[in-house]
Amino acid sequence: MQGIDDTGAGSLDLNGANGEETFMRIAAAAQQLGFEFCTHGLRFALPVTRPRTTFLSTYPPEWLARYGECNYVDIDPTVAHGMRSSEPVVWSDEFFAATPELWREAQAHGIRHGWAISKRDADGSFSMLVLARSEPPITQAELQASEWRMRQLAEMSHVAMKAHMAEDLPADPMLSGREIEVLRWTADGKTASEIADILGISERTVNFHINQSVTKLGANNKVNAAVRAAMRGLLW
Repeated sequence: MQGIDDTGAGSLDLNGANGEETFMRIAAAAQQLGFEFCTHGLRFALPVTRPRTTFLSTYPPEWLARYGECNYVDIDPTVAHGMRSSEPVVWSDEFFAATPELWREAQAHGIRHGWAISKRDADGSFSMLVLARSEPPITQAELQASEWRMRQLAEMSHVAMKAHMAEDLPADPMLSGREIEVLRWTADGKTASEIADILGISERTVNFHINQSVTKLGANNKVNAAVRAAMRGLLW
């Protein structure tokens, strides 16, 4: 994976690096864009209760420890915004109005000006790139000149970090067309009998396809299979 562009942020080669090395190259590209701090978080859709996540950051260690100790991730408006929208956000006093303590502590650690954007794939994977610095403020002129490079860095970061995290994940199972049909109706709350009537097949055949799907997806039951398939983007 080669360069962000030929002018602004220079070359970003993400080939042949492990996850942490890849992130450090991303952080170096962020510095070329004028940001001393860089944070990248990535979360897969499964398992639902404890999604597989990774979080890498060049924030001061003291701030990372404090952020974790206070569970600020639960109230961080940057995270909340990223979960709702794929549009970038620039930090401001107004943006952090509901979390003044978090904002005050971040600024005390030299984290005063930031820009963040999230990425989400059809398989449910979600990531966020945060670029931050102590000074100067992020101006509209800077955004007009550089935001497209910042967006491109976020896209490349998402693809590269996801590839590293997915290396030891099982490949998506190959569901048949009929299995997908049955799981779609299952996800809509239909019983095997109702699905049989809808598709014009026997209930025994419906149950056969459900059992095949459960096995392929490593699920515990048909509901779990439908959830897993949907969150991995296999039912579209």
